[in-house]
Amino acid sequence: MEYGKIINRAAGITWQNKFLIVLGILAALGSGLFNGGGGGGGGGNGNGAGVSQPLDDELVGLLIGVSAAVICVAIFVGIVLWVISTIARGGLIASVDSIESGQKSSFRQAWGAGWRKVWTLLGISLIPAIPAVLLFVIGVLALGAYGGLYGLFGEDLDPTASFAGFGAVFAVIACLLVPAMLLLSIIRNFAERACMLEDHGVVDAYRRGASVLMANLGQAIILALLQIGIFIVLGILLFLPGIVLILCCFLWPILLLIQGFVEAFVSALWTLAWRQWTNRPSSIEKAPEPAI
Repeated sequence: MEYGKIINRAAGITWQNKFLIVLGILAALGSGLFNGGGGGGGGGNGNGAGVSQPLDDELVGLLIGVSAAVICVAIFVGIVLWVISTIARGGLIASVDSIESGQKSSFRQAWGAGWRKVWTLLGISLIPAIPAVLLFVIGVLALGAYGGLYGLFGEDLDPTASFAGFGAVFAVIACLLVPAMLLLSIIRNFAERACMLEDHGVVDAYRRGASVLMANLGQAIILALLQIGIFIVLGILLFLPGIVLILCCFLWPILLLIQGFVEAFVSALWTLAWRQWTNRPSSIEKAPEPAI
C-alpha cells in the first residue's frame, strides 16, 4: 500500500467534494453521545415566615417534573443525533466508493444510501456497547448482592473485606469486557464498510470486517499510526497559537468546518484502504492526485 498516495487521495476527494464536509459535520454529531450529563437543583429550608411545608412539597415536585422532562428531551435529542450521525457515516462511505469508482455523487445520493441501510448501521453501532451494558448490569447486581448480604448478616459481615472481594471480581470482569469493547469499536469501522459496500447484515458485517482487518493487520496498524500522527500535527498547529480558543469563542463555524473535513477525510481514508484490501478497482492507481 502506498500510504502517501492514499492519504493525498483521501484529502483530495474530501476537498473537491464539499458536500462530504457537511456529511462529516453530521457524522461528528454522534461523537460523545450518551455520556450522561445533567444538572441538579438544590432546595432551601422552609424556615422563613409565611412559607408553608405544602408549598415546599409543590416546589420539589415541580423541580422533579421539570428535571424528568429535561432528561427525556435530552435522551430524545441524543437518539436523533445518533441516528443522523449513523446515516451520515454510511453516506460518507457510499459517496467515496462511488467517486473512486468514477461515478458522480451528491449529498442527496449519499444520504439516501445511508438511509437505506440505517437499521443495519444502527445495529452495527450498538454492538460495541454490549460489553459496557454488561459491565453496568454486573456492577448493579454486585452492589445489590453486597447490600443483600449486609442486610442479612449486619455487623457480622466485614464491610471492608466483602466490598474488596466484590471489587476484585468486578475488576477482573472489567479487564475482560473493556478490551472486548475496544476491539469491537475497531472492527465496527470495517463492519460499516462491509455493510455499505458489500451489503452484509449486522453479524455478517462484523465477520467480514474482522476477516479483512486480520488479513491486512500490519497495513491497518501503519495506517492508524499515520492517522494519529496527522492528528498530532494538526493539534500542534491549532494549539500553539491558541487558535482553538479563538475559534471556539468567535469563529466556531470555522472550527465546525475543520471538524467536518477531518471526519470526512478519515472516513475516505479507510474507505480507500478497504477498496484496496478487497481488490475493488481504484482510480488511485490511474493518475496521481494533484496536491492540495
